Amino acid sequence: MPPRMRRAALLTLTTLLLALDRMASGLFLINWDSDIIASAQESEYAERDALSIHFGADKKNLTIFPSYEVMKERIGPFKDVDRSKLVNHNYVEMTAWLKATVLNYPNITYLYSVGKSVQGRELWVLVVSDNPREHELLEPEVKIVANMHGNEVVGREAVLYLIEVLCSNYGKNEYLTKFVDNQRIHFMASMNPDGYEHGLPGDRVGYYGRSNEHSVDLNRNFPARFPSHREQSGGGDPEPETAAVMKWLEQYPFVISANLHGGSLVANYPFDDSVTGQDHVYSATPDDKLFVELAYRYARAHPRMWKTGRRCGLSVDGDVFLNGITNGADWYHLAGGMQDWQYTHTNSFEVTIEMGCYKFPTNDMLPKFWEENQFSLISLLEMAHKGVYGLVTDINGKPAGNATIAVEQGKTIRSTSAGEYWRILPPGKHLLTAEAPGLEMEKFEVEVKDALIRHDFKLKTCHDQDITQSIIMRGTGRVRIAVVGIGSGMDEVVRKLAHQVCSGEFELDRDIRLIMAPVLSAGDVMENISSFSPIVVLAITEGFVETITFSPARNQPRLFNKTAVDESLTKALGFGSNCEKPIRDARLALTMDDLRLHSAFELGIALGCDNSTDSNNLEKKAATVGTVIDMLKKAVTLDSVQEYSVVPSANPSDHFTPNQAVMVTSASIPLLKEKQCLFTVPTKNRLLNLYRMGSGEPPYTLIMAVEKRTETLVYEMMSKWCDTPGAEGVQDIIRESTLIFMPEIPFTQLACHDYDTITPFQPLIEHAWKELPQIDYVVLFGSGGLKVRYIKANASVADRLAKTYKLFHPQMSTASEDICPKGIANQAQVLGAFEWNKTIPSSKALDALLVQTGCCYEERGSGHLYAENRESIVAMMSERLKGVRLVGDDASLALRVEAGELHPLKMSSNNYGAVFIGLPNGTHHVQVMKDGKLYAQFKVEITSLNPLVEKWIELHHSLWRNNAAVVATLVLLMMMACFFCCRQRVTSVLNRRGFFTGSREGFERIPLYKSDDEDEEDLFDLQKL
Repeated sequence: MPPRMRRAALLTLTTLLLALDRMASGLFLINWDSDIIASAQESEYAERDALSIHFGADKKNLTIFPSYEVMKERIGPFKDVDRSKLVNHNYVEMTAWLKATVLNYPNITYLYSVGKSVQGRELWVLVVSDNPREHELLEPEVKIVANMHGNEVVGREAVLYLIEVLCSNYGKNEYLTKFVDNQRIHFMASMNPDGYEHGLPGDRVGYYGRSNEHSVDLNRNFPARFPSHREQSGGGDPEPETAAVMKWLEQYPFVISANLHGGSLVANYPFDDSVTGQDHVYSATPDDKLFVELAYRYARAHPRMWKTGRRCGLSVDGDVFLNGITNGADWYHLAGGMQDWQYTHTNSFEVTIEMGCYKFPTNDMLPKFWEENQFSLISLLEMAHKGVYGLVTDINGKPAGNATIAVEQGKTIRSTSAGEYWRILPPGKHLLTAEAPGLEMEKFEVEVKDALIRHDFKLKTCHDQDITQSIIMRGTGRVRIAVVGIGSGMDEVVRKLAHQVCSGEFELDRDIRLIMAPVLSAGDVMENISSFSPIVVLAITEGFVETITFSPARNQPRLFNKTAVDESLTKALGFGSNCEKPIRDARLALTMDDLRLHSAFELGIALGCDNSTDSNNLEKKAATVGTVIDMLKKAVTLDSVQEYSVVPSANPSDHFTPNQAVMVTSASIPLLKEKQCLFTVPTKNRLLNLYRMGSGEPPYTLIMAVEKRTETLVYEMMSKWCDTPGAEGVQDIIRESTLIFMPEIPFTQLACHDYDTITPFQPLIEHAWKELPQIDYVVLFGSGGLKVRYIKANASVADRLAKTYKLFHPQMSTASEDICPKGIANQAQVLGAFEWNKTIPSSKALDALLVQTGCCYEERGSGHLYAENRESIVAMMSERLKGVRLVGDDASLALRVEAGELHPLKMSSNNYGAVFIGLPNGTHHVQVMKDGKLYAQFKVEITSLNPLVEKWIELHHSLWRNNAAVVATLVLLMMMACFFCCRQRVTSVLNRRGFFTGSREGFERIPLYKSDDEDEEDLFDLQKL
């Protein structure tokens, strides 16, 4: 068959399949045009999603999130696109539309091309603004990109229609005129004009025409956050279309952007990629709240998108979205996407919009798609005027180009060559920090509401800064390091270093944020350093050139090498002969201890005894200190467990090596199941993921992470308890009890906060209890403090277990009050009690323990959480085993401590059940009741050596009906005993011969990376000074 005929036949077949698809949809009664209605459960979860966490009741605020009706009223009457024009336009027709617009509206439009497609089609961009050809000072640049996937065409047509509306109403509609005057809008109607030409009208969920002419998916073709996640569909090097768009994005200071797609009805925000490469892993950016606002801003102005419930999506029966928005990776994993690359490489904030259920609608469908999306497009672009903007200059008004403007929670942006900056921000208080080479940094605290705020930074030159200040700040990175001067002449060294960093003489790593105290003194200086929460404290003093650590060994980075640092310091500064050694003075250690930085790595360095203020001497010492700072930053961030991230627990790769990362995310579940140590618990609720480990016997403990930050703790606990129970000291716990893990709760909390109750988790816990009524104790891991809270209920064990947890925790054990500042005032005690909602019957109330594992201000990741809490968890769960267990074959049996509450037998089959009562050390009188009457009683002695007593009661002779099974079991046990006796004899002989002795020198660490050994040697080399 000739190629042309083959192509015609293929098109015919494809059209037929599309028609069948549409018919099938009708047959199954799926009408995606119907209203979106949430189930009761979906409505419940919608109150705990990212939108609710970030905005609470404000999600209903129509000033922040205007609805379709509000936007329609705000814009007022306007001339819409003639209905006859609401049709699909191919490349020739689209080009004609754009060129005709320029001819008809030359004063407010400008057409240019950013490059060509594979087949040579222009990648047109049309600008609409009152001064379209030139950038106006402080006027934001915004953009919309459509048709990235060639067969997703609603956005392409919507861009053409919006251009028409803006131009035809300019000077006639007040709102739309101001909208055009106050920003420069760049419209790219088609990023993939080649793919469009292969698409077919009527395509609802197909792929024909999706990719470019090289069969590459352009939304997988950008450089990926994690290169190993690259998908085959994303090709290799950037395609012509991708390369042209990347260059374009770096050429203009875009503030906000929309990427228009089709096939579902949802607003999607970054990140699309996560460390696991798995679907349904929430991967938040540091600007998560802002992105949630942008996404919901679009969805809320759409008549249907904003609703919670099922709508069209990837699955045949659609997808459920809460409030019409989704984090990209939480929906499905995508590597090499445009919005991820744009966020990390430009100033722009982009969201991806799925505009409707048909990718390539027929002409008759387009009017409705346009009507539904027109106000959402305008509402989103309004966000360019939310937040703060202004100029960054020196005190003489000279623009500071490429200055950094950082916020405490969010990415750092850069000023234009004219010193302009635009930082869109969500409502709330924000601290902005501007910094430029040769200029002192300046901070500005602002409360963002509805109005746009202008603030111009006027930065002083370095030498203008008051040299008497007690605290000096440098850098805007995420790795917080404190430098303090102690002793004669050290204040001059610190001030010299501050000047070198400011002037650019010493280039500070951009990931570092420094707080420097020329003189460490009690009062405000110490308070400022403590509240700064550094991960490293570097104390410089005089004395024999060497280093000393003041912090516990657990805080020391694995890659820190004291010997190498001391040798490098000696090479740079000499030995500092004839010096005393004040660095080892107990008073110095006590001074460092007064900082109360329990989790920081504290290092002291002595710089010799030559305290002359000679400029060369000061510069050399200051540069040495600066280099040590850089080394320490590398030591803590190149460690095998990366402990410092931009957002706690948002990205497990910031805390673990790639191999470890698998074991602390949902990617570990299949591996643990293969090892037969973890089993999925079947549930009726598809959003409830429970996993069982242990014997299947009571006591049953539910262990759950209630925040994103603590999920890695639970996953790591599951992995290590499965892989190495002996090393973890948990063999008895696994052998004698049952653990039910809920490592992720549905729509988990992203924000850190203190707790004064855990009753919001009651419905979720009740769901788990209904599936497994044997559960009588719950452990919840959160953050927002370093403390434990317990609820003593039906099991009557929580208070005892809470005290055990506190006793074995490295920080909690020695403290009576929470060390984290800014918590809830009446919740300052490390150990305290909560209560359940009074509506819960006492018979159903579970004992509970809330463990708060870290402060909100900590910028540490979650890699340390399990290690920091392991000893407490093991001790608490070992204490949990103390008690008596009754095994029986009749549901009428119950167990109680004399005069205590009844605990009925929980039947797991027709003839087998068990029940457990937790008891402290001591002698206890226990009663077995049958049908409410005393059946038997006995005395048990609970000790740490014999923590669990088990009693069996057989009423129906059903526990061991098969005597053959008993005989077989006994024979097997005897054979095993003989085998172990023989093995022990052989082992003892080999031990006498030194077979198992080993040698310390026979083992060495395998490098994590090919160049790992070289890196460690170079890390502490000061020869470059």
